[in-house]
Amino acid sequence: MIPLILLGAAVLGAVVIFGYSSFVVGFLLLVGGLIGLITFIAAGPAHRRPGERETVIEERHYIGGQEDHQRYRS
Repeated sequence: MIPLILLGAAVLGAVVIFGYSSFVVGFLLLVGGLIGLITFIAAGPAHRRPGERETVIEERHYIGGQEDHQRYRS
């Protein structure tokens, strides 16, 4: 929500300074979108919150007895 407010404020400020023009509005929206896309890509796959150190790689749930899911070694 805050990035949208900041983008709207930037467009409004540019309109006040440069006058209302579809070129000014479109150019600022384009630049804001590109900056947002670059920021999103640079953020990485996930952000860890404080206290999250473990990562669940794979989780399996078995129903039944122990013999149903034993791995046999050769």
